[in-house]
Amino acid sequence: MAFHITQGSPNPQVLEPGTNASFAIEVYVDGDPVGPGEIIQVKLPEGLVFPPTGEIRFMNLDAGINRPLPIESRDPDGRLVRFKAETIGNKPEGFYSVNVQAAAAAAPGDRTVPDGLSIGATTSKLSFRISAPQPVEKRVYGTVTAAGGVGAGSGFRSVRSATSTYTITFAKPFTSPPVVVATAAQGSATAIVTVAGVSLTSAVVYTASTSGTYAPLPFHFIAMGPAAPAA
Repeated sequence: MAFHITQGSPNPQVLEPGTNASFAIEVYVDGDPVGPGEIIQVKLPEGLVFPPTGEIRFMNLDAGINRPLPIESRDPDGRLVRFKAETIGNKPEGFYSVNVQAAAAAAPGDRTVPDGLSIGATTSKLSFRISAPQPVEKRVYGTVTAAGGVGAGSGFRSVRSATSTYTITFAKPFTSPPVVVATAAQGSATAIVTVAGVSLTSAVVYTASTSGTYAPLPFHFIAMGPAAPAA
């Protein structure tokens, strides 16, 4: 009797640092089916753990089966977990879904354990990929007074450096220059507010009167763009 055990798709399983996912395990046996109770062991690579509140489920979507399985044992560091298999046939019938969590400080890269999956004397590799943290959308918005101070909002500083030249400095930089939109906060509908330059850390805004003459004006603004996820 020989068991076959493999990691399902996607392979490798991809996670960002600090996130949870589930990966699939498929099992079958040469010859006659084997009754429930065989121990399946999962050995995770460094930087990944089976969470204390994690679940292992047996799923056979064609048969409408999706049920949690008891955990036989879990090592204190969370990198080794064992559970009992359901009945094992001579072809994959359903699969096991196992929770996994990447450490928040896990460095990006591929991780493979040659004997990450085992049942009886049979072992198989288990592969993961830790991706770089993906940017998140950030918005910074507020009101700048005619004198250049912060009238409303947070996450930025502002200063008027000339008659009608304002520099907005973001408290935390974006990962690429954001889109910045600014509009006059008072005065004529034809007051001129121009976003003159945008970088990862700041934006420059000019204001002018309806005649086109440079003049200090209060204005509203919003900056939207990608930023690094919070640590």
